[in-house]
Amino acid sequence: MKFFKKACLLVIISLFFIPPVHAQNLSGIETDQVVVLFDKSLEFAAREVTQIYPSVKKELEEALFWKVDFKPTVVLIRKNDRFQLMAGHSSYVAYAVVDKKLIVIDYSRMNIQPFTLRVTLKHELCHLVLHHYIHDVHLPKWLDEGVAQWISDGIAEIMTGPRESVLRWAAITGRFIRLSTLSHHFPQNERDLILAYEQSKGLVEYIIANYGKTGILNILEAMKDGHEAQEAIDMTLMISTAELEQRWRNEQRTWFSIFSFLIGNIYTIIFFVSALLTIVIYIRILIRKKRRFEEED
Repeated sequence: MKFFKKACLLVIISLFFIPPVHAQNLSGIETDQVVVLFDKSLEFAAREVTQIYPSVKKELEEALFWKVDFKPTVVLIRKNDRFQLMAGHSSYVAYAVVDKKLIVIDYSRMNIQPFTLRVTLKHELCHLVLHHYIHDVHLPKWLDEGVAQWISDGIAEIMTGPRESVLRWAAITGRFIRLSTLSHHFPQNERDLILAYEQSKGLVEYIIANYGKTGILNILEAMKDGHEAQEAIDMTLMISTAELEQRWRNEQRTWFSIFSFLIGNIYTIIFFVSALLTIVIYIRILIRKKRRFEEED
């Protein structure tokens, strides 16, 4: 293992989307499998990355049946404001630059439930692997994020408020985001961003629950061979993407999901109903007073 301050790597990193001002004080560690760049105070975290990376890599290879035959660069950022400037959104705790085999992690948010360095590294490495093998056709963002969440035990790369209630509310109201909208980009506002991640995870979990892990792996393999996503889903699952989306939506809109939403938000509902009753009672009192004044006149 080598420890170094790399002038050449800092130049490269400046090309990897990180402004030069952020790269000035980075140090680095390199092994035969991974390069880690980090703020000076995060050497202990960088060494942790080099220690856990081999097992994370192995788990990913066993799950996807694809070899990680490239050496990624992992950048650890100590300050949240610096990371937000780079990520462009306050909700993200990490992101991947797939064409550069680069992972950038906001270390200030690591070890905040449910995020750990290990699960975050695994999630972002999954993005790199997917795009490394699927490059001749477009990998829909919903599929990309859904698989990465499945690989990382349901953990996304965003830090937000309650996520399940957003999905359940969408199920009750029918206001899901169409898959075609989630093909290239996710929404920027927090509520729709949460819903986009939850839908992506839910769809991949639906495929696995109904067609097994081989179902999702066969879709990815077909895309690796050059088939577009819709064609890969059709030839693998024997249904169209539109039908897959509709079946998943129908499964979400069950009485059980509605009941679960009501139970999970019972205090909010009670408060809302109480407030509404208070307003109604107050209006009725005003009306009665007005009638009395009119009768006296």
